[in-house]
Amino acid sequence: MVIQLLLILVGVGLVTLGARGLVEAASSLAKRFKISDMVIGLTVVAFGTSAPELTVSVLASLHGTPDVAIGNVLGSNTMNICLILGISALITPLAVQRNTIFKEIPLSLLGVFVAFAMAFDVMIDGAATSVISRSDGWVLLSFFIIYLYYMLELARNNPEEVANLPDMHKFPVWLSVTMLLGGLVGLTFGGQMIVDNAVAIARSLGISEAIIGLTLVSVGTSIPELATSVVAAMRGKTDIAVGNVVGSNIFNTFLVLGVSATVTPLPLGNIQLTDFVICMAASFLLLVMCFWNTPRFIYRREGAILLALYVGYIVWLLF
Repeated sequence: MVIQLLLILVGVGLVTLGARGLVEAASSLAKRFKISDMVIGLTVVAFGTSAPELTVSVLASLHGTPDVAIGNVLGSNTMNICLILGISALITPLAVQRNTIFKEIPLSLLGVFVAFAMAFDVMIDGAATSVISRSDGWVLLSFFIIYLYYMLELARNNPEEVANLPDMHKFPVWLSVTMLLGGLVGLTFGGQMIVDNAVAIARSLGISEAIIGLTLVSVGTSIPELATSVVAAMRGKTDIAVGNVVGSNIFNTFLVLGVSATVTPLPLGNIQLTDFVICMAASFLLLVMCFWNTPRFIYRREGAILLALYVGYIVWLLF
């Protein structure tokens, strides 16, 4: 099992580096086509933070392990809010923008609720099995397109709301293409290593693949969000820390889960009602916390509450 854990770490490294190379190369090529930095930042760069989740979940669905695909999304969303924002808030109080409070956090909460309604067909309409179907995947992708349109309109009408985009460089075409191909290779091979070895660990320990997806896999794929938010908090750019997490959750639910279900239907398997409830509760709690204080900040005490919720959830899963 030690070797498999090491291979997962290698896979996480490949996926992280692959996502970074893919984003930098795609951004450089987009700049050559005279696409604005704002549009690149809201599409290519934003996609890059969810590229690990997308790669792992799609590969998991293709290899017949839907528990890993769904667990990766739910686990990443819960970790993003409870662990990443919890740690970031302990470093420094986090400012939350008005649009994030009134539009993006509710949209992330809506996303998990819609996924829940799709997944638990048995409870809602008496279906024979609980599965996120291809048609459900298309609905999720439709929500993603609406969200993307909202972000682009926000950027056009209120550019100050989406300032502080990362620096983007223009590379020679040959180097951009090489980085793009290298990024795709890193994502594919790294994602494959994560899925294969995570499933092997689950089977060797006699635990469900859902638990591995909700814990080990989701932690590995959420490393880019963790690094981005913690660094932003340390540098005092706290609105980036919050926006990065909420945006990633929206991408995960609508894009990652949508693409995965479109590729192949996702039976619910060992994913429990509690896993969806905890994910929804985390988003709802974040929304409530934004109204506890004026001005809108998430302080250290709220960060401690979020961390305690995540630790309690992981303990419940494992024991």
